[in-house]
Amino acid sequence: MTQPAKAPRVHSGGLVTVAFLKAQLDEGSDHLGIFMPLLLDTVAYLPASSFTAADLQEAMAARHQVVMPEQTVATLLRRAARKNFLRRDSGRYQRGPSFPSVPNVATEKARIEAGQRRLAEALLTHAGRRNLTLQSADAALQLLFRFLEDEQVSLLLGAPTKIAEGADPTLRERAVVAEFVQDAIRDDVAFRAVLNDMLQGLVLYRAAFLPDLDAHSRSFKDLNVFFDSVLVRQALGYEGSAAQTLLRETGDILKAAGAHCLVLDKSVHEIKRILLMYESRMATDDGRRSLRPVPMARHFLTQHYSPGDIREMAALLEREIAAAGFRIVPAPRRVPELTGSESALAARLADPVRRDELEPRVVHDVDCVAAVLTYRRGHRSSTIEDARAVFATTSTLVIRNTTLWWYDDEHETGLPPIVDVRALANLAWLKKPKLSAQFKERELIALCTAALRPTQETWRRFLKHLEVLEQSKKITSNEVTAILVSAMSDRLLREVEDHDPEDVDAATLDEVVERVKDSYGARSEERVRNVSGEYEARLADLDAKLRAETERADAVERTASEKARRREMAIEGRARAIARWLTRAVAWVVTALVIAGAGALIVGHPLQAGWLGAGVGAAVVVFVLLELAGILRHVSEWRSSTETRLIRRFRTWLGGDAI
Repeated sequence: MTQPAKAPRVHSGGLVTVAFLKAQLDEGSDHLGIFMPLLLDTVAYLPASSFTAADLQEAMAARHQVVMPEQTVATLLRRAARKNFLRRDSGRYQRGPSFPSVPNVATEKARIEAGQRRLAEALLTHAGRRNLTLQSADAALQLLFRFLEDEQVSLLLGAPTKIAEGADPTLRERAVVAEFVQDAIRDDVAFRAVLNDMLQGLVLYRAAFLPDLDAHSRSFKDLNVFFDSVLVRQALGYEGSAAQTLLRETGDILKAAGAHCLVLDKSVHEIKRILLMYESRMATDDGRRSLRPVPMARHFLTQHYSPGDIREMAALLEREIAAAGFRIVPAPRRVPELTGSESALAARLADPVRRDELEPRVVHDVDCVAAVLTYRRGHRSSTIEDARAVFATTSTLVIRNTTLWWYDDEHETGLPPIVDVRALANLAWLKKPKLSAQFKERELIALCTAALRPTQETWRRFLKHLEVLEQSKKITSNEVTAILVSAMSDRLLREVEDHDPEDVDAATLDEVVERVKDSYGARSEERVRNVSGEYEARLADLDAKLRAETERADAVERTASEKARRREMAIEGRARAIARWLTRAVAWVVTALVIAGAGALIVGHPLQAGWLGAGVGAAVVVFVLLELAGILRHVSEWRSSTETRLIRRFRTWLGGDAI
C-alpha cells in the first residue's frame, strides 16, 4: 500500500490559505486546480527566472505558510506546462508564453483573514467570560484550529493525522471552544461561514497528501459499507438529534458517491439485545444506576424513556432501519480460506483484563469483519474505491486492533477490512463537495455535543457518591432517580471537570447534587417524587385492572422525545421512498431509451460482405456497447446524486428536520 506524504504543518498564516482553497473549489476548480492560483502567485514573485519543483515547494511554504507534497507540486507544474503557463527545460521551469496575469490571491486572502480575525476575537471574549485566559486572538485562533483537528479523529484515509502545531487542548479548553462553536453556528451566519470554510479547506488541503488523488476523485465502485451497530443506533436517534442528523447525512453522501449502506442481520440482533438490556434495567432504580453513562443511556434517562417505549422501539427496529436509508442483509456463509484466523482477531479485540473472546461485542465485530472479507472474495485493493466491502465504525480501538491483526497476524496487503466512518465520509464528500455544503458543519455540531459530555470516569465517581449519600440517608431513592434523569447533571459535571478532572472531590459532587435538587424549585420533594413516579408507577405490583390501565397508558403516554424521534423516522422513510421511486422511474425510462437507441444503431448499420465487413460490423457493435456501458454508468451516478437531493426536498416538504 502506497504511503502518504510526510505530515504537513500548518501555522497561523496557513489557516488563511486553507480557507482560500475552499473558495477556489466554489469557483469550479477541481481538487488539484484549487492549488493553481497559489502556484502562479508564487511563481510571479520568484526572484530567479528559472526554478525546480523543490525551489517552488520551498517558496510556496514561505509565501503561503503551507507545505505542499513534492508529488503534488510536480503534478501542478506539469499541468501548468501543458497549458503553456510554464516552459520546462532540463528539469527546470520558467514562465511560458501564456503565463496569466497574477491572480488576486492577496486580496482574497485578506478578506478571509479578516473573517478569521473576527472569529478569533469573539472566541477570545467568550473565553474571558468563562475565566479561560488566552494571550491573544492568534492564540485563540490556534486553539480553535487544534480543537477542529483533535475532535475529527482522522480527516482522510491514508493521510497524516496531525497538521496543527502546539500542545493539545486541555479538557477545559475543549469545553470552552465547543460551547463557542455551538453558539457561533447557531447564532451568527458570518461565523458559521468562516468555520465552514476552515473545515472544508482542511479536507481539501489534506487531499493533496493522498498517494493517488486521481483515484480518490473517482466514485466508489459498488462499495458495500457495513455499518457498526453503534452507528445504526445513532442514525435511529438513540443518542440524540445531533448524532442522528450527522449519520443521516453521512449515509446520503456515501450513496451519492457510489456506496451501498448495509446493516448485517447480526448487527440488528445486537441492537435488539441492547434494547432488551435497556428495557430490563430502566425498570428499576438499581438497573438505572447500573447503566454505564454512555450517550445512549444518558439520552434515554434524560428524555424519560419508559420500558414500554424501548419495547416498542425493538418491535419497529427493522422498519426504522430501512426508513433511515440502510438495507439489512444476511451475513454470508463463512469461508475459512477467506476470513483468516478469526480466533486471533477475537484475541486482539477482547478486553485485555477479562480476556473474554466470546463477549457479544467481540463476537459481533468478528462477524462483521468476516462478512466483509467474504464479500471481497479474496480481492485486495490499495484504494477504498475498489475495495468492494468495508466495515465502518467509530471505535478507534477496534480499528487499531483489527488493522494490527490484518498486517501483523495475517501478513496481508491492501486496505484493511475496517475503516473509520468519519474518514470514509470525508472521502465521499471530497468526491462531491457541492452535494452537501453543510456536511462539515453538521459534523462539527455532533463533535461539539460529544465534547461537552462529562467523561465516564467522572460519572462513575458521581454514581458512587450518590450511592454513599443514599446509604447515609442524606438523600432518598426518589431523589437519586430524579438526579440521574436530569440533563442538568451532565452540564454541572462537565463544569466541574473544567477545572481539574482529577480533583473532583466529595464536596464538589455534593454541590452538584444540591444544585440539581434546587432546580426542581420550592416544592422539591413533590417534584422529585413525580419524576421518580414516571418510572415506578409502571412497575408496581398491581392487580389485573390496574395493570391493564397501565398498559393503555403506555400506549398513549409516550415521551415527547420519543414522539419526535418516531415522527422524524416516519418522515425520513416517506421522503426516501418517494425520492427512490421517482429517480428509479426516470432512470428506467432513460435506460430503456438508451438501450433502444443502441440496438437501433447496431441493427441499422449496413452489413458488408467479406472479412473486412464483418470486422467493421464487430467494431461498431463493440463501440456501441462500450458507449452504452458508459452512458448507463452516468445514469446510475445521476440517479444516486439526484435521489439524495430529492430526499432533502421531500424531507422538508413533509415537515421534517432540514438540518
